[in-house]
Amino acid sequence: ADVISIFSDAYTDVAGSDFNPNWGQATVVTQESIAGNNTLKYSGLNYQGLEIGSAQDVSGMTHLHIDYYTTDSSALNAFLISTGPVEKAKALTVPTNTGWGSIEIPLSDFSPVNLADIIQMKFDGNGTIFLDNIYFHK
Repeated sequence: ADVISIFSDAYTDVAGSDFNPNWGQATVVTQESIAGNNTLKYSGLNYQGLEIGSAQDVSGMTHLHIDYYTTDSSALNAFLISTGPVEKAKALTVPTNTGWGSIEIPLSDFSPVNLADIIQMKFDGNGTIFLDNIYFHK
């Protein structure tokens, strides 16, 4: 009850989400198993959308959690998108040779996005990025 999962093996994800919608991006998306855990791999990232299976009301949640890893990226932004579209980016610190990084982003950082109507996410940046455990929680 305290988690709305978008992509994670640890929780039940929102059904029907499209992790590789055709938005004209150059990014190559695959799902890759790392140590028995399914991850999203974005190769040659310029931008990548993620269409959530149904609009999500995350207004009762406090944070967006994302685990991410790269060895060659120098920029990564995470966006929340509500109907309109209204979108807002959050720049993530890209780890350098430190393994996986985890971030807890306060949902207030995404204002003016309507947290009661989250329909999509987007990532932009460069290099190859691995993502896992993308979920909202309180």
